[in-house]
Amino acid sequence: MIISRTPLRVSFVGGGTDLPGFCDEHGGAVVSTAVDKYIHVVVAPRFEGDVRVSYSQTEIVEDVNAVSHELVREAMRRTGIPRGVDIATLADVPSRGTGLGSSSAVTVGLLNALYAFQGISKSPAVLAEEASQIEIDVLGKPIGRQDQYAAAVGGLNLIEFLPRGGGVRVQPIIATAATMAAVQRSLLLFYTGRQRAASSVLQGQSDAIRDGSAVERLLTMRDLAYELRDRLGAGDAAALGELLDRNWQLKRGVADGVSDGQIDGWYDAAREAGALGGKLLGAGAGGFLLICAPPERQAAVRAVLDDLREVPLRFAARGTEIILFERAS
Repeated sequence: MIISRTPLRVSFVGGGTDLPGFCDEHGGAVVSTAVDKYIHVVVAPRFEGDVRVSYSQTEIVEDVNAVSHELVREAMRRTGIPRGVDIATLADVPSRGTGLGSSSAVTVGLLNALYAFQGISKSPAVLAEEASQIEIDVLGKPIGRQDQYAAAVGGLNLIEFLPRGGGVRVQPIIATAATMAAVQRSLLLFYTGRQRAASSVLQGQSDAIRDGSAVERLLTMRDLAYELRDRLGAGDAAALGELLDRNWQLKRGVADGVSDGQIDGWYDAAREAGALGGKLLGAGAGGFLLICAPPERQAAVRAVLDDLREVPLRFAARGTEIILFERAS
């Protein structure tokens, strides 16, 4: 039996600049961190010789070609396993439409576990790139590559998407322990209870890139990633709230559907209660709301957002890993 554990991620600034239509020409940059919410993938040999896949439902099918779960099917194909496996995926939080990069974490975790099942070890960069190929090239999802690299590598990073096929570069954010502790103390995470299909929102952003209406905003959002890296490195923990707010105001105008009256109401209430900034995670329109507030203002923020469910949040230093490896006897 093999069990992989893969972290979800929180993206701070620069999200959307990893979309191919933008970064292939202009280059993109994101600051994001892996967090202590995980996708677990269990892979075990199946005595019957067919395939069983367990997630929100259970499939029992003859071979890989009959698997309906597209991420499982394509990960099995990529790793060369046609049948004879029992696969289960387990998520710490709702695994669809929450803005924490769950589908990419599932893909990375599947690849890691399925390779380990065959005694093969792949580097985080290879797992991230193969997951990106599955989601973007094979399945045609209108997404970028930040989530796959965040899940595979772990930690708090500046992730750059180099233009003209230059690949992806991951650099850890270098800051003092005191700065990082202050950043983590300032963050609150709330679940809105609204799930949405990221693909529809991201398609709108891709269309806005194609017609040119979003490019100037995305150029500024890309540059905010470098500014945040530099200011955290200089010990300016308060920069996060300011730059989150600037990034969110820009992102709201990238395409229709990123925000709405209810979301704006939550955000504005948090700001009036003393929050420095925040954003909806992921593509927008629902999922998790991240708020940055000084510790002395957090009680007031919680009070005005008491209809939302708060979820504890800590950074995770490690990316995808195999936490159980039992050889078949």
